[in-house]
This record gives sequence, structure tokens and C-alpha cells, in this order.
Amino acid sequence: MANPFTGEYPAAVHIAVRQINALLGTLHQNGDGDTPLKLMHSVSTRIGDPRRRRPDVGAFADWLVAYQRTTSGRGLADLRGQLTATAPPGAVRRFEDAFEGFDRDWEIELPPDVVRGRAKLQISSISVTVPGGSSTEVVIRAAVRAQYYPDPGTTELPPSVHGEVHATFDVSQIPYGTGRRLLIRPSAQDAKIDFIAAPGSGLAPPAVSRIAAEVRKFIREGVSLLPVDLPHDFAFADFKGIGAGLGQIIALPYQFSGTPAPPGGLQGLTQSFLGASGFGFAVSKEHVNTFIDVEAIRQAVRNRPPLTFTLSTIFGGSVSVKYRLRFSSGPTLTFKAGAIEIAGRVAAETDTVWAPNGFVSFKQRVVLVLDTSSQGISLERGGEPDVDESWFIPHSRATSVVTAELDTALVQNRPAIRRVFDDARNALTRGLRAFDAAASASYTAVDITPQIALVRGEIRSQNRRPPVVAVEETHGGAAFTALNSWVPAGTIERFVWTWVEHSHPASIWSGVQKTVADEHRFILATPAGLTNVSQVCLRIEGSQIGPSGQQSSVAAGTTCQVQEPEFAIDIPSWWGPVTVPIWRPDVADAVPLSQAIAGHASVAALPGDTSVRRNALVYFVDDQRDRPLQPLLEALRRARDSSSVAVVVVVSNGMFDAPRGEVERRLGLPREGLPAMHVTQDDEGGWTTTFGVSRLPSVYLINSGREFVWKHEGEPQPDEVVAALDKCAGPSAPSGFRALRLAVSPGASAPDIRFQDGEHQHALHRFRGRDVLLSFWQSWSAPCLSELQRLQQMHQGGRQAPFIIGVHGGVHAEAVDEIRKRLRLTYPLVQDHQQRIACRYGVRCWPTTIRIDADGRVAHVQFGTAHHHERLSNMRG
Repeated sequence: MANPFTGEYPAAVHIAVRQINALLGTLHQNGDGDTPLKLMHSVSTRIGDPRRRRPDVGAFADWLVAYQRTTSGRGLADLRGQLTATAPPGAVRRFEDAFEGFDRDWEIELPPDVVRGRAKLQISSISVTVPGGSSTEVVIRAAVRAQYYPDPGTTELPPSVHGEVHATFDVSQIPYGTGRRLLIRPSAQDAKIDFIAAPGSGLAPPAVSRIAAEVRKFIREGVSLLPVDLPHDFAFADFKGIGAGLGQIIALPYQFSGTPAPPGGLQGLTQSFLGASGFGFAVSKEHVNTFIDVEAIRQAVRNRPPLTFTLSTIFGGSVSVKYRLRFSSGPTLTFKAGAIEIAGRVAAETDTVWAPNGFVSFKQRVVLVLDTSSQGISLERGGEPDVDESWFIPHSRATSVVTAELDTALVQNRPAIRRVFDDARNALTRGLRAFDAAASASYTAVDITPQIALVRGEIRSQNRRPPVVAVEETHGGAAFTALNSWVPAGTIERFVWTWVEHSHPASIWSGVQKTVADEHRFILATPAGLTNVSQVCLRIEGSQIGPSGQQSSVAAGTTCQVQEPEFAIDIPSWWGPVTVPIWRPDVADAVPLSQAIAGHASVAALPGDTSVRRNALVYFVDDQRDRPLQPLLEALRRARDSSSVAVVVVVSNGMFDAPRGEVERRLGLPREGLPAMHVTQDDEGGWTTTFGVSRLPSVYLINSGREFVWKHEGEPQPDEVVAALDKCAGPSAPSGFRALRLAVSPGASAPDIRFQDGEHQHALHRFRGRDVLLSFWQSWSAPCLSELQRLQQMHQGGRQAPFIIGVHGGVHAEAVDEIRKRLRLTYPLVQDHQQRIACRYGVRCWPTTIRIDADGRVAHVQFGTAHHHERLSNMRG
């Protein structure tokens, strides 16, 4: 009768499906890396294109693939060049003819339908199950969101798709070389490849059927699953699904000797021994019996020197009698719950005619013992034996004989037993590391049942990276996309978008926060009220499969996209602060404007930036005058197209210490009917120095090519301003929201930097294995100082806190020590007076805080102060 835990095999490995899904989660997490095995999280692909019939290159293609494997995976062009350059002349001609087969135009098969276009897909980490009792099928599931863009004149599918793909693949093996080849093909049964719409997605049944048909076509024709060649000694080629749901396991029969698998060996394998563990290895009792050499125990007892026992005589004296030992029955091995029982009866025989023969019978429990530190497993005696003996044999003597012989037998067999369990764990680890180089399998518990000796354990894969939030403009600025946002080893369940709208152009301090949560689309149409002084924020919520396969809820901290200044000036950014404020929304009349600033965006262009911007009119205010903006406002009202110019009003340093209402009254700013403008302070005289201002008021004009074209010192006449604007009119970037970008994006590798804090030299790469926060700041910026204080509180959080580095981009090195002392900062502050580090990261907003994870990747980017973003992220829909 087959063993229900190992079938006809001597042993088996059982792996919980949750552990398999954890490994697949690692492949999903590797989606943006350079590892050979990975699963994509987002992709843009063509669907419905006509199939091309490949040329018949036959055996030459197989030969070429085998040759490629021995040459470090070179591409086709490199292989062609190498082979034709080094082969004999006759072989060169044959190589050229063979390679021409790859160059011929492939024959087109026209499809029967006209669904054709581009799909942008966001794909979750996949999960796998095996139909109960199956050893030939696996079922893959993945959540999918898609935006579909049909080619002109083709049949349309729903533009937004959200649901789950279920695809069954047939798995078979064929002999190949000295080993076997694993073939994986999509099922030919339509019912086994399906699309299930997400609840609330709005997809009607006919549309779901149409999408399912396209999914089948894409999987069968567009997904290439290469055969997997298994070496002859690969231990886990066969599999069987046992159970269903969360507790399902995949059983992998295990052969010790390398002999062919027994016929029908999987049929009797019907039960799991895992319990709550991640994996287990079991050896059948029949095979364990071979580890304990019963005949050796029997022979060792027979070969013992005779034992001498003292017997009393009828005359009141005593004599010594020698006895020989032999097994009269046993020893036998019986598997019981928790132990193997070794039992037997030893005859004690003598040639002394008047002395009686005797016996020693025993039962000894033998248990498996695990050393968790070394992972070694051995059979040991479980306590003292249960011994019965003849009246003249001392009990202690009988017990010592039994324990001595059993201990000797166990010592002799211990290496073989340990090797069996070591080999199984090592074979499993090798198999795991084909998927995840960091994977490991560790034993945690051992047991014996009436049918098997088993060990259970857990598989560990890579630690999980935090979710990545990436927001980009798409559709020519008509929408925002979160296509490249993802949860490594997980899935996004909803997108929470937050933005600030302004009811009319002049309300730069009167924004209203709005929030929408979307479970089905990663596209947000640009809100109508979004202007060039707004911000758009995204938070993602979802679930993640941990390294051990357990699923948990996760959320990514809100990432906000702030407006890039509409114009730029070609100057080095470190020459002085030439910035415009990033305002928090809905500033009350009584609030000082300095408290309403979330950050400062620089208008200094990055080197190499050739993008077209808007014309810019920079007006330096004489704020000692009454209503000093009247000439400017009058000119803007009369200009032919004032919406094509970015207006910057520069006020004297310190004006923002006054409440909003007072500043508006002093400047004469109306609440309505005014083009959006930037009002900025002349922090550290950066604006005045850049434009060489010698008197107030003054006005300067820069065209869309970033060229200085006109100025007027003193109070201008509106007609002069209008004439200058009309003369400069021409193509420029349209007004609207344009997100500020860094040189790095979430998920990308962080550029390595070297820096010095006092006498201490540091390099970023030396902090691998620990989270790092880079905070770029300026000493004159109140939001920067607020962010430095927040980070100090985080720094005091102990060992769990990230390593924090404050990078000062100002020219005054002495300001660093002054700020350190005033704010009592204890983390490193770095002087970057020429902003070399800031330029490597593309920083143009102060403050900007970048979180770098333990793997050296950018995990999160925060523009402005954290208070600004936390306030937005708490606005849930």
C-alpha cells in the first residue's frame, strides 16, 4: 500500500502554495532590476498585430541556442559576426546561408478579427495554484488594469479594463539529452483561460467576453514560454497539488538514488504533513528503516564478550557464571507518534549446567533531534529504555548493555541520517535560488508519525521593498497616469488622488483641496480647476506578499507633484536663490504668508534643458508706494494675450511676515479678474542680484527662449509694457500644470555620492542595508528649517530610524554650523555650496527629501515640507 505522504517514493518535499507565491512575489519585485528572472509590473504592448510565420531554421536554431549558452548569452548579431569571422571558408558560406533564414521577411497571417492597438498594462504579483490531485496543470492568477488605445478603423474594446486573469498552463516532460525538458504551454481549453471583471468596474458581460477572448489570444500567441532544461540529477521534476484554498500544498516526490521514478508513484500521494509550516521534508518509514542497521545491532550483541553474573548457591555462598548474549527475537522498529520504538529480547545463555539461562527484553524510543543553529538532524535515544530481565541479572547492568549497543548503532548511522536531510535542504535551496539568489530554506521542527519521519521549516525570500508611487503627465497634459506606480510583490487596490483647485486665476492663496479614490483606473483626467500654481498628489493602497508568503495591507506615503516654474533662467543655481514659493492651499486672511509656504521652486534651468517655456515678466515692486502694482495690472488688462506670459512679482524681503490680507491690500491685488501670477520675496537678494536692479520699481522681460529682451527702470507706463509684450509674442509653452521632476524616479537606483560632515568622510553606497534620507535644504528657507526639525525628531527614534543626511545648497558655509546649533541637529549636515550633489539628483525645490531604501533604490520623493503632504494624504475619499 502506498504511503499517503510520499506515494511510492522514498521521500517527498511539500511546499505551501503561499511560499511559492512569495517566490513569485520576488520575481515581481525584480521587475525593474537586471536579474534574469523577473515579472513585469507595468508594460506597454501591442495587441492584435498580425502573426508572422517564422522561417524554418530547424536544427540550426537549436544548435545556435546551445552555442549561445556557452558564450555568455551574446546576441544574434554578435554570434553571427563571431562565427563568420572564425570559421573555415566553406563553413562561413554555410553560416551566411543559415543566418539569412533569420533575416527573411516573415510571412504574415491575417487575423480573422480587426481588434488591434496598444494596451498599457499594470500587472500585480502573480499567484499560482494546482488543481487538486493534478500533476500536469498549474493555474496562474494576476490582477490587471489596462488602458486600451485602438488603431484607427479597428474594433474598440472598453478603454479602461480592470479584473483578474486566470490562465491554466499544461506542464509536461520529455527526455532531452542526459536529462529532461520541461514544456509549459497555455491550455487549449477556452474555459481554462478567462478574464473576470472586478466588481464595480462597469464592464458589461459582452465586453467581458470580448476581453476574455483577447486575453486567450494574447496568452497563446503573445506569451513565449521557453522550454526549461532539467539536469539529470534534478530532484524535483514531478509535482502534485494537494488540497485547495489557502492551505493548498504542492508535493514534490524525491528520489535518493537517481533511479527512475516508480510507475504511478504519485497516485498514492494524497495527504499533506505540513500543518502551518511553509515546507516540509518527509522520509517514509520503509526508507528510515534502512538507516538503522538492525543486523549490525544483532551481530554486535552476539560479538560481545561473555558477561559474568554472580549467582547465589544453595549453601549460602555465591559463584560467578559467564553468559553469552544473542537476540532471541528482534530487534524490531515500530513507528509511533513522536518516536520510533526499537524493541527486542536478548537471551543470556551459559554452559554451566546447574545455572539457569536468562533474558533481557527492552523497548527504546528513538527521536529526531534538530540543532537549529547548524541545521543538523540526528536520531537520538528518547530517554532511558524500558527493560525487563531475569531475576539474577542486575537491572542497571541490563540497562547499560542495551543503551551501549543502541548508542553505538545510532552513532554509526548518524552521518547517513544527517546527510539525507542535509541533501534534501540543499537541493531545495538550489532550486529556490534559481528564482531568488537570496532565498533560503531553514528547518524549524522535527517529528515522527506512524508512517514517516519528517522535518518542517520555512522558506525565506528577499525582504520586500516599499510601494513605489510615480505620477506622470500623459495624453499631452490632458491627464495624469500612475501606470508606473506599483507594489513590489503585491497589487494596488486603489488610487487616492488629491489636488488643489483655484476658483479663479487670482486666487493663488485660495486653493481648495479635492480628493477622489479610484479602484479601477490608473489614469486621472486633468481636473479643470488645476492651474499653474497647483499640486497633484497620489497615494496608493494595496496588499503585499511577504518573504514567507503571508499577505498584508500596505500603503505608500503620498507623493505630490508640484508645478514646475513656467519659465526658466539660464544661470547656475548656486549663484543665489531665484525661486518662487510653493503655497499651501486655502490661506486665511489672518495667516502670515511665511507660514503658508511649503517650499521654494528654483527658476534656474538645469544644464542641458532646452525645453520651450513661457515668456516671463518680472516686476520688482516699490512696496513703499500705495498700490504699487497698478501700472502692471493695467498693462496686463490691455495686453493682447496676457495669458501667454508668466508674471513674477518680487517684493522686498520680510513682506511675507505680514498676514495675507494685509499683503494683498498693500500691493493692491484684486480678488478677481487677474491673470495668475507668482509673488515671491527677494530672499538673500537673489532676484535683485540676478537682474542687477538699481532702482524700484523696475520691470524685465524674458522670452520663451530664456533670453533677456527688455527692461524698464522706474515706474513703467502701461503702454510701454503692452508694446514690449506684443513684440515678444510668439510660440511658447502653453499655460497649465507641468510637474517638477528630479533626475531620478521612485524605483530607480540612487546615484552614489561622497560627502563630508566635519572630519568624517562618507559614501552613500556604504549605507546599503539601511534606509537613508537625503534632505536638500537652504538656510534662508523657513520650510527647509521646519523639515530639518521634523527629521531630527525622526533621528531620535533609535535604531529603527533611517540614516539622515542634510545637504545644504547655500553659499554660506558658516550657516550650516549656526543652523546645527540653533536647531540642535545631531545628524550629518553636508555643505554643497555649488550644488553638485543637488544637480546629480536634479533638485530644484527646497526642501526636497528623498528616501533611499536598503537596496540603494529611490523609494519616495517629497517636495516641500512633510506637513504639506501629510495634510493632503489625510484627506481620504
